[in-house]
Amino acid sequence: MKRQNLTGLFVGVMLALWCARAGASTVQFIEVLDNNYNRYRVNGAEGKDQEAAKDIAVMDAIVFAAKELTGSDDEKRAIELARPVLEKFKDLARKGRVLNVVFVKGGVRIDVVIEVNVKELRRKLEEAGLIAKAQELAEQLGNPVVLILPEGSDGKKITSEQQIIIDRIASFFTQQKYDLADLSGMKNLQEMTKATEALSGVLPDPVAEIATLVGADIYVTFTAGISGQVMANASIKAYETTTAKLLASATGQSRRYPYGHPEMDAVLEAVSDAVPKVFEDISGYWHEQVSKGRIYTFVISGNLGDREKQKAFREALKDIGTVKFNVKTQQKFAGTIRTTKDADAVEDAIEDAIKDAGYRNVQLVVSNRALFIFRVE
Repeated sequence: MKRQNLTGLFVGVMLALWCARAGASTVQFIEVLDNNYNRYRVNGAEGKDQEAAKDIAVMDAIVFAAKELTGSDDEKRAIELARPVLEKFKDLARKGRVLNVVFVKGGVRIDVVIEVNVKELRRKLEEAGLIAKAQELAEQLGNPVVLILPEGSDGKKITSEQQIIIDRIASFFTQQKYDLADLSGMKNLQEMTKATEALSGVLPDPVAEIATLVGADIYVTFTAGISGQVMANASIKAYETTTAKLLASATGQSRRYPYGHPEMDAVLEAVSDAVPKVFEDISGYWHEQVSKGRIYTFVISGNLGDREKQKAFREALKDIGTVKFNVKTQQKFAGTIRTTKDADAVEDAIEDAIKDAGYRNVQLVVSNRALFIFRVE
């Protein structure tokens, strides 16, 4: 009994010491360099000399990057406990410029840039069974489509500065195997008056309507600005398209720079600080919810006053999946369907349900991966 207690105490102490050491430094995502590498800043890595401190920083960056590649809390916990395994992957990192050095008792504390080959890291983590294989996960759940817009924007006018921020956020989501909604496609769809009129009153807000029109599962909004000296703050939020439910919200901050420092560089630093925090919450939501089925929005407009046909249509929809109606009038039916069927099957099933209910001259007005608008007579 004493041996078991002592063993437990020893393990607890070792874990506490490891956590204390791991918490001694912080890691910040800076940017996606290319299809392989991400750049990180590690602050406060300590060692007996600069090289030893850099080695610590490398492992902190690899652990941070590995946790970004996870898709569940269980995988995150596995990464936290697998540092000895991750030690074998330290050759995937490149040591960059040392940004700051402070001499402390027993050595130095540094801030340093570390670049990690996240593409190869993902492959090694998959081989080690620490994370699910991205290809298998994509086949099982499908990749979410994300629309990124400045907060309050309708997507029609994007400034050059806003586009730079969109590109920075987009690069992170793309590397995580998320698909992006095409803004140019959105502008074309906005010219489809029938579609926008049909969606009026169906979805919670105008941005949700825009996101639905381009087939986005999630939409991300951002604000960013300069305060005080050259120091930037950024706020990023993510919403589920069909309900406008807030999925994630995070703020980021840059360091304080002297006057004359490029303001956009500070803004991008603040944005990069916030993006991984938002992604972590989105990823958790996606893996939990999409395994239950995707959500599709449908709208049927026309002469829908016949009560018997209405009942027949509602009953037929139940065979497709879980149905929730947002609008039920004599001129419009609209709502959502959660189902494990793919988009083509859902489109066909809705059209069949409309026809089986007795409606005639069924016209498909808009069809994309998440939205189907029909008109009947």
